[in-house]
Amino acid sequence: MSKRILITGATDGIGLETAKRLAAEGHTLLLHGRNPAKLTDAENILSDLPGCGVLETYIADFSRIADVEALANSISAAHEKLDVLINNAGVYKMPDPMTPDGMDARFVVNTLAPYLLTKRLRPLMSADARIVNLWSAAQAPVNVDALLGRVRVGDMDAYAQSKLALTMWSRQMGLE
Repeated sequence: MSKRILITGATDGIGLETAKRLAAEGHTLLLHGRNPAKLTDAENILSDLPGCGVLETYIADFSRIADVEALANSISAAHEKLDVLINNAGVYKMPDPMTPDGMDARFVVNTLAPYLLTKRLRPLMSADARIVNLWSAAQAPVNVDALLGRVRVGDMDAYAQSKLALTMWSRQMGLE
């Protein structure tokens, strides 16, 4: 049975490899990426696979909350249901980790964006739908001041803290 699946960060790495497997199974894939050229390349790779289902592409920069909102609105307007949401998009290192809003972009991309996207798309998901959040073994206690951009932390600290925060809200969501 074909499913409708949103994969964030589908342009390379785990996201693209996951998309390859699911595309070959004939699922409808909603592919997210922040780089239009890389998203087009991924779509071309996937469309050449035997048995490929329907592909749709969506561009959004997860370091910008307005882009996450726009993505959720676009998907909600185009689809009545979503079977699987794979929150794969993430970032480890960036030249300037501060967003225009003054927050640490690593926390925004790795924790807040998938949280917001999930909350906004849950109305499209039935009780048997699935949400997959990719986390990491790199986890560290969350410094809320770092999350809010009040103090700067190194790449690994930000990554590890953002991944623990993702794990924490995933666990809480599973209890709801």
